[in-house]
Amino acid sequence: MPDIRPYNDETHAYALELLKQDGVIVAPSVTNYGVFCAATSRIGINRIFEMKQRTKFGPLTLGIGHPEDARTYADIPADFPDELIAELLLGMTTTVFFASAASREFPAEMTVGAPTVGLFCHGTSPMWAIGRDFGPIALTSSNISGTGGHQVTREQAINDLGQHADLVIDGGPIGWDDAAGPFQSNTVVDFSFDPPHLVRPGRYATERLLRHFPDLVTDLDEYKRVLTERMGDVKL
Repeated sequence: MPDIRPYNDETHAYALELLKQDGVIVAPSVTNYGVFCAATSRIGINRIFEMKQRTKFGPLTLGIGHPEDARTYADIPADFPDELIAELLLGMTTTVFFASAASREFPAEMTVGAPTVGLFCHGTSPMWAIGRDFGPIALTSSNISGTGGHQVTREQAINDLGQHADLVIDGGPIGWDDAAGPFQSNTVVDFSFDPPHLVRPGRYATERLLRHFPDLVTDLDEYKRVLTERMGDVKL
């Protein structure tokens, strides 16, 4: 049976202890229920891939506590404003940049051999708060690979991965943003390409991105093409 607990101070403290012991935790973010472990834990990272039965290219995302930590873990161009980094991250966008030396110290399995790292810092949620107090976490959505829909709900997270996790944090249902339309997950943008490419539309509207980045490539098939050129014949 899954160990399902409500989110409170006691559960928060227990989660921090689990992460020190290669633990894997299911918990809500702002946009989805996700699964995560310490970013330094090769055991935890491999457990997540096994739990999700992942058979396609899909690096885990690096969860950071504050937008100002972004430059520590990603090689962000000097002319990329700090204010814009904060707006994107807190606006529920996962930003992909080339990995910094600090990120290259994490197990290579986390990025599946990619030279990049995706950064997560989406505001107040159990997942974010635990990572903020623990340190960098490796995370992804809490569903069997290939079964994601508009949103990974509490029920799907428990049914898909709950029995394999060390802890499931029940934070209640995830909110739904009508303005985002059917794409309720975080928006993903890859800034390691020039011009940048939209990887997945989501809570941060594509129209807002285009105001900041008029040359943003929004053709998702084009992103798959350039990513395959970089990574070789990977299953996307």
